Amino acid sequence: MNQAINPKGWAIGKTATGLNHLNWGIKAGNQVYVAGMLATDPLDGSLVGEGDIEVQTRRVLDSIKVVLETAGASMDDVTMNQIFLRNLEDYHAFNEIYVTYFPNLLPARFCVKLEMVRPEFLVEIATTAVISA
Repeated sequence: MNQAINPKGWAIGKTATGLNHLNWGIKAGNQVYVAGMLATDPLDGSLVGEGDIEVQTRRVLDSIKVVLETAGASMDDVTMNQIFLRNLEDYHAFNEIYVTYFPNLLPARFCVKLEMVRPEFLVEIATTAVISA
C-alpha cells in the first residue's frame, strides 16, 4: 500500500504557489517519489532566496533530503532527479551546489529549461529514490 510522506510541521495546502493539492512524497514499497520541490519555506510556504540560484538550490535539495529521511531513505538512495531551471545561464552555479549533495554517487538526471509557475522560482526538482535493502 502506498504511504503519504509529509514531514511533521510542513505546510499542507499553503505554499508560495497557493496550490498544494499533493503530498510532499509518496512511498510505494521501497521506492520514494518526492514531489517537485521549489525554494519555499516548508513551514509557511514563503519564497526563499529570491533571485539567488545558489540559495534556491540549497533550499530545494534540503527539502528533498527531509522528505526522503521522513520516508526512511537518504540522498544516497536517490536514483533519478528531474531538474527544471528557469534560466540555463544558472546551470553552472546550480551544478556546483547540486554535486555536493551526492558525494557518493551522482544519480541519473535530466535538466531542462522551463517557465516556472511564478517567475521568482529559479529551480524545481522532482526526485525518485529506491531504499536499499
